[in-house]
Amino acid sequence: MSIHVFASVTPKADQMDAAEAILREAVTASRQEPGCLRYDLFKSVQGEACFQFFETYADQAALAVHAQSAHFQTLKEKITPLLAQPIAICITTAVDAAG
Repeated sequence: MSIHVFASVTPKADQMDAAEAILREAVTASRQEPGCLRYDLFKSVQGEACFQFFETYADQAALAVHAQSAHFQTLKEKITPLLAQPIAICITTAVDAAG
């Protein structure tokens, strides 16, 4: 069963560009993981300035591999000092999803 992750990343206002560069690195590396089916990054256009990840993994084991990967650990180390609030992560399975 596929696992879907929604993650919200809210950098400090003066750190948006630096945060985006770090997050883009994570996209490139994560998309290369064998169990990663989707790893997309979005930027808000209204409300609080933030980024959203939408990720899909083949299964819980693939998500666990991602969470332990060197590039994910590096992401956490680099991004944490730039954040206005902690990263919010919601791990889900699909109830009614197209495609």
